[in-house]
Amino acid sequence: MSVRLSVAICTRDRPAMLRRALDSLAAQSAPPDEILVIDNAPRDGRTRDLIKAEFPAVRYLAEPVAGLDFARNRALAAATGEVVAFLDDDAVAQPGWAAAMLAPFAEDARVGAVTGRVDALAVETPAQRLFEDNGGFARGGRRVRLPLDAGQPLHGRRAPLIAWAVSVGSGCSLAVRRPLLLALGGFDEALDLGPALPGGGDHDALWRILQAGHEVIYEPAARARHEHRRDLAAVRDQIVGHQRALVALLVKSLLRAEGDRRLGVLAFLAWRLVKPAVRLARRAAGRDPLPAPLLLRMLGHCWAGLWAYPAALATARRRRLVEEGQG
Repeated sequence: MSVRLSVAICTRDRPAMLRRALDSLAAQSAPPDEILVIDNAPRDGRTRDLIKAEFPAVRYLAEPVAGLDFARNRALAAATGEVVAFLDDDAVAQPGWAAAMLAPFAEDARVGAVTGRVDALAVETPAQRLFEDNGGFARGGRRVRLPLDAGQPLHGRRAPLIAWAVSVGSGCSLAVRRPLLLALGGFDEALDLGPALPGGGDHDALWRILQAGHEVIYEPAARARHEHRRDLAAVRDQIVGHQRALVALLVKSLLRAEGDRRLGVLAFLAWRLVKPAVRLARRAAGRDPLPAPLLLRMLGHCWAGLWAYPAALATARRRRLVEEGQG
């Protein structure tokens, strides 16, 4: 079955990285049907000028509301492909990436999302090494099909389906069946807001796709490499911010869960709240890569995540209203 593929890169004021990502898409063994660049709340015209001068076949769209999921939803609305694959602007796709991301959708109509393997582009600075030591983005070489494989141990223990949904990949390399995600409301614009709530939109989408009865596949053959942040303070902020966003996502999911799934979400939320304390104990025994002060920050951010989603939702609504001239 032939399925049309659109690839979208959401970016903001990083034309050099964007050029590298677009070059990697131009080198695909099976080129996508279209490529879109979503310029998210740009502060200047460098991205627009880059596309016009060097990539005239790429569709350029500006999304004025700041927030990654505003940009992702702009891509969903504008794309012409049944499948939209998202690649981060600081990532590089390997030549077979597009074909490997698309194949599961063409093989099975039940597949709603595919994530790919994301390795480090370079591990040169202490910050990049710290990010990799904490797990990075790579999820190994074994293909995972959810919910079918959720009965297997995850990190050595049984885990609820939502734990798999947040462990099976990331938005660095993510493809979705466009009509399905649009029917589910698109990406949650209260997530991935930057400092207000730095993450969660990708995993929220995966979880809702699973809840709707569709399948999610982690496809390690779809390989990309990601340039981790080089600054140690930035990586520390990223690590703790992601934990706050994850807890916020779990709170949202708990409030919307029904039946037996509610218990699974609650159990996983409880674990994420205490996990930094468990890691602190491991650190005292020399068995955790993160320094104790960072783990203490992580603990605080996890508990702050309990109240973060309503505030982020209000922020997202306010940003949209301001852009529409109603704020």
